[in-house]
Amino acid sequence: MLTPMDIHAKEFGRSFRGFDETEVNDFLNEVMQAYAAALDENEHLRAELGRERAAGDEFRRIEQSMRETLIVAQKTAEEVTANAKRNADQMLEAAAKEAQNLRREATLQAKAQMDDAADKVRAVVIEYERLVHEKHQFLRRMKSNVQAELALINDAIAEMPDMAAEKKANHEADEGKQDKEDI
Repeated sequence: MLTPMDIHAKEFGRSFRGFDETEVNDFLNEVMQAYAAALDENEHLRAELGRERAAGDEFRRIEQSMRETLIVAQKTAEEVTANAKRNADQMLEAAAKEAQNLRREATLQAKAQMDDAADKVRAVVIEYERLVHEKHQFLRRMKSNVQAELALINDAIAEMPDMAAEKKANHEADEGKQDKEDI
């Protein structure tokens, strides 16, 4: 690569009809300055490009890190969501089992209460039927006793002398005697 010093140190051979040395030197100085400025600018741009590349590399590294972080965050969110869904499913399943157990237990309790009530109703019906039977037996005994007492009363009445009938019969007999005496 050509440097400004190479341009400055360049010497041209002299010829018979050559160029004006001052003009050539002035031009070479201008070219040297322009070339030096171009080299400085080139160096400055290379340095800036290096900084930009480093910044770009840093941004790419940050971007990659962010992508990895996002992937990890997404996986974590998916895991958390899956765990939450799994936990919710387990809770629903446990609640359903508990509800089923409570329903079964309530059904068994209701059946037991209904069986107890049915047993009590049967016992009350049996007691009622026993009482009705005893009532009928009592009434039959009472009827039998009343009939026996009535028979005794009828017998006693039959055995008792009928005073009125005797009086009447005596009275008729006395009248019949008097009628005969009157005759």
